[in-house]
Amino acid sequence: MAAQPIDNHELYSDDTSGSAPVVPAGLRIPPIDRQAPVHTEPVAGVGRPPVMWLLGAHGGAGVSTLARVWAPAADAHGGWPAHDRYRSVIVVARTHRTGLAAAHDLLLQSAAGLTGGCTVLGLALVPDAPGKLPKTLRRSADVVASAAPAVWHLPWVPDLRVHTYSDLAVWSPAEPDPSPPGRMRSVTSAAAPHPGLVAAGHSAFAAARLAATTAH
Repeated sequence: MAAQPIDNHELYSDDTSGSAPVVPAGLRIPPIDRQAPVHTEPVAGVGRPPVMWLLGAHGGAGVSTLARVWAPAADAHGGWPAHDRYRSVIVVARTHRTGLAAAHDLLLQSAAGLTGGCTVLGLALVPDAPGKLPKTLRRSADVVASAAPAVWHLPWVPDLRVHTYSDLAVWSPAEPDPSPPGRMRSVTSAAAPHPGLVAAGHSAFAAARLAATTAH
């Protein structure tokens, strides 16, 4: 059975004293309905636990795709994995106005210590359309990014839309990276992950591995 999230005001798994975390003075805390809940049970199933969790800031952020492509990652199912072996989280959001605002809320929630002891590794920004962001959205993205420990700007991959999740090629840090395509051919996402997703995966995994090492 999937872990069930609860209201953050009811659980702070990293607090053994029974008191709530101390919120930094002046920090704007998003209202409870804009925070992600804290899971009361482990999210991971059987097998090797993921070393990094992908927390979608909103529906359609791209978590399912990234969880398929990045072997060391898993879908956090909309909440903070406070009872899992590894509790490093990457917030995932689209670059439209709604996505950026939702991501900012989760980053502020993390800054306030309302994550059940989970640590945010950074923010993965997924393009909501091909091309450059409008100037107003670029400014908003910069503001949101400033609240994250790291930011991964993921590429627009057009052919992702024509494949099912199970068709997508998987990247693993334990395997050699796929060879870059030749000038006259392109590789589909079913044959090999996009190089931009591979590069971001390497960086995110390095951050997760460092967090796991320093935590034990």
